[in-house]
Amino acid sequence: MKFLYVSSVSSSRQYSGILKKIAGQTEAVGRLGWKAHYIYLDGDSVILHTGTGDSQRRDFAHGLRWRKRQEAVTQAVCAILSENGYDAVYIKGFLATPYGLEIASCAKHANPACRVIYEVATYPYWGEYRRYFRDDWKNHDFQSFAGHVLEVLQHFSAAPRMKGRTDAVVVFGQPIKRLWGIPAVTVDNGITVDRIGMRQNGMPAPGSAIHLLGVAGTSVAHGYSRILEGMAQYRNGRPSGSPDIFFDIVGGNETIRALKAQADELGLAKEVHFLGYRSSEELAKLYGVCDAAVSSLGAYRLGLKYLCPLKSREYCAAGIPFLYAYEDTLPADAPFALKLPNDPSPVKMETVARFVENCRKNPQIALQERKYAEEHYDWKIIMKRVLAFAGAAVDENH
Repeated sequence: MKFLYVSSVSSSRQYSGILKKIAGQTEAVGRLGWKAHYIYLDGDSVILHTGTGDSQRRDFAHGLRWRKRQEAVTQAVCAILSENGYDAVYIKGFLATPYGLEIASCAKHANPACRVIYEVATYPYWGEYRRYFRDDWKNHDFQSFAGHVLEVLQHFSAAPRMKGRTDAVVVFGQPIKRLWGIPAVTVDNGITVDRIGMRQNGMPAPGSAIHLLGVAGTSVAHGYSRILEGMAQYRNGRPSGSPDIFFDIVGGNETIRALKAQADELGLAKEVHFLGYRSSEELAKLYGVCDAAVSSLGAYRLGLKYLCPLKSREYCAAGIPFLYAYEDTLPADAPFALKLPNDPSPVKMETVARFVENCRKNPQIALQERKYAEEHYDWKIIMKRVLAFAGAAVDENH
């Protein structure tokens, strides 16, 4: 059985986390006994990754405008599909698009028995698009505004036609049974647990300074400004004898620049450290020395209630307690996770300090967290469920 994961994700460093996720999903299907490949972009080339260190490159013209570039990528993907006749094709998307529709059609043409699965990266998606339009208008970026309008128009044109070409839709976070008239399954974001080392140092001693870690992606949903505001309030009004709190932030994109400006404005230069990009090995070392990590605290900014960020799954596998502010499949009483309000309020650092001290008193906390990740977040478990659902959805439709 042959599986292809189709994405238009770039290999640039900014998107390394997303590409890592794609590779993990694909490798998990391989561990289920499939011959599994994935597609990504590298500059002006479509790359078909067919195994460890093995890939095929298809180049297209340099300097193409967005629409022509999408068409060139779609043509290259369709050529790959026609040459290989995959048994399952997994398309990474956001809204429905004419390009995703054409790729689904090509997959079915190459192999009528092919199961076509369409992943919706964020659902519901209109909250994020409202933010796009708001930011475009505020910044007088009318070209970007027009582009987002085009995407919405394409979605309304393509979505009704997806039903005849797509067997299943995958969403993350919010429970849903059907989308665009297609059977849908809600799953967790996942990881390859064995590739993430568990922290070995144990928790620091009670009463010592508290070190938080944040790994910021490209989305404003990280909401780390809430931590900075909470730290400023904590510093100005904390009781005598309460521990110092420090916050290390990993990343290097436009959202980081905004956080730096905020930290300077709040006078937090000594407490907040911006570390830039870090490799997987360097992150593992940080997991070992920090008390707790910070998952997404800004889902409200996207109009979302449910979320399952990839980074929180990595924290869980590493055995580092974490903070989050959204509805999740995680039990509300999990001892290694602190749920915060999903709103713009500053984080109460006294609450965070109590949470960290409780974790420090539990010598089994890292093992408990790791076990939960193994049982719920490994991509092999999740992708097995997705493939089984797609097969059942085909039977339901036919």
